[in-house]
Amino acid sequence: MKVILKFGCIAALFYLWQHTAKMEYCLLFWVTLLGWAVAILIRSKIRGGFLILLGVTSNALVTSLNGGIMPTVGLSTYIPDHPIWDVSGHGRWLMLADQAALYRFSIGDILLITGGVTLLGCKVYSLVKHKLRSKTC
Repeated sequence: MKVILKFGCIAALFYLWQHTAKMEYCLLFWVTLLGWAVAILIRSKIRGGFLILLGVTSNALVTSLNGGIMPTVGLSTYIPDHPIWDVSGHGRWLMLADQAALYRFSIGDILLITGGVTLLGCKVYSLVKHKLRSKTC
């Protein structure tokens, strides 16, 4: 029940931030998400957890430094669906922004995806290994 409540809180904060682009919602979202992620990923010592934390921190840093808005580089023709993206190509720490060269992903997004794939791959591997071990005994 606690997990559902925490996830609902994070989803509500993301929705508010995505539709208003206010700095307050941005900071609340990232602090809540980082607090929850650190508590889960560090305590459980799962593989890929460090990459996930690095990706979340990277995205939190670039959006916080740019007033709650994620800048983009090389996407001037892109029309964003929500006000949290700035397609002007201006801002701080643009190396962490969404990049046209990375197919509209940021470095933080790439780290999140890599960490998630690592996490899932390790879980699938351990399940398959456990199933094979139980069949041979």
